Amino acid sequence: MRLILLHSPLVGPACWGEVPAELGARGYDAQVLALPPWDQVARPFYPALAAAVAQGIEADDVLVVHSGAGGLAAPVAALAEGRLAAVVFVDAILPHPGRSWFETASAPLGEALRAAATNDRLPPWDQWFPPGAIAGLTPEGPLREAFLGELGPAPLAFFDEPAPALDVPPSLGWSYLRLSKAYEAEAGEARRLGRPTLRLELSHLAMMTHPEEVVSSLVQLVRRAPR
Repeated sequence: MRLILLHSPLVGPACWGEVPAELGARGYDAQVLALPPWDQVARPFYPALAAAVAQGIEADDVLVVHSGAGGLAAPVAALAEGRLAAVVFVDAILPHPGRSWFETASAPLGEALRAAATNDRLPPWDQWFPPGAIAGLTPEGPLREAFLGELGPAPLAFFDEPAPALDVPPSLGWSYLRLSKAYEAEAGEARRLGRPTLRLELSHLAMMTHPEEVVSSLVQLVRRAPR
């Protein structure tokens, strides 16, 4: 079994911090999969991004998705054609078949982002928040610099594009790890659907600041995944 760690399309693989090393120290095979840069992604975006992920999936892999990567879980599962063993959503949006990202976000956020767009591109993710907000969620030093260095503008069209009319197959077990209160609604929905759910009172980027706690919870969920 191998854990494939997938970052949001809005950030880069550095968001996983020391989680891969911590998983390795506990005897787990873990790989961070990097999404291609936007200038190498053809429309429609969801199928193109999902295909880039699915080609790296091997039999019995567990897909671990963070934040906006949750929207890719269903099309990746479909393209992986039964190779996935399970999916773990980590402070992530849930699949939203037929709806765009903007339709899943609050109206005020959507309006603010559209107003901030330049040349049909949204500003880098750290600029969505007040100055210093992201710095407060990340550790000082090289890891923060690596994380910030991977951020860049994103095409507005991606946020307007409806996700494929797919959901995670009923035969594929999935679970939810909530890191921050911002994703309580998603954790509550996972619990309502009877999916294994754990909650930590940390932050959205807790992988970078509290890798041990995140991995401990992640391992619990992976162990409970059906085989």
